[in-house]
Amino acid sequence: MLQPSISALVSEVTSRLVDQSYSKHFDQVVIAGEGEPTLRMDALLAIARTVQSRQRDGNYNNTREQPDTRQLPIRLITNGLCYGITNFGYSPYNSERNGTIVPLPRHVVLRDMLDAGISRLSVALNTANRHEYDLLMEPQCGEMLPGTAHDIVCELIMEATKLGMDVEITGIDRPEIDKVEMERLARLLLSVGPNKYTRRRMIRWRPYFPLGDV
Repeated sequence: MLQPSISALVSEVTSRLVDQSYSKHFDQVVIAGEGEPTLRMDALLAIARTVQSRQRDGNYNNTREQPDTRQLPIRLITNGLCYGITNFGYSPYNSERNGTIVPLPRHVVLRDMLDAGISRLSVALNTANRHEYDLLMEPQCGEMLPGTAHDIVCELIMEATKLGMDVEITGIDRPEIDKVEMERLARLLLSVGPNKYTRRRMIRWRPYFPLGDV
């Protein structure tokens, strides 16, 4: 599958930020994809750093208009499964042992995101049941025991919340999902944070469209 290069993605984002007639309507920058954005973590972080650097410099446009000095938050929409793989080797948090880079697992991913300016996460948890998650999501994270993928997503949500990120849990409003248990689990996962963000609801439910109705 042909994918745009990192430079092409950064150029596109920069052009949008430079055009103040366009960027003035933003209230946040959202990084999403037709697939999972974290599968291209290097591109994801490059885009976030571009947004962060232009906001820091106040350099949104090259016209005579006043630059837009708002600090737009950056939100990542993810399935949360990036916590199931080790860091790819580009992180400054990786350690060096005898001249060899040793990737650190899991926790460096969130710190890389924070450093790049990503302060918000929307994580698709979808169910409180570990084995139901496997059936719904069919995670492809190498060799895992049943239910492990759900545990990984829950761990990412908790760790991101502890770091002070604004974490939103999402789910599909399917009739077979136990929404009460989902709300209970979401409340537990988000309770570990510094209580910086107050939510009226624990989960943002997205509408379910059965395949035959599309």
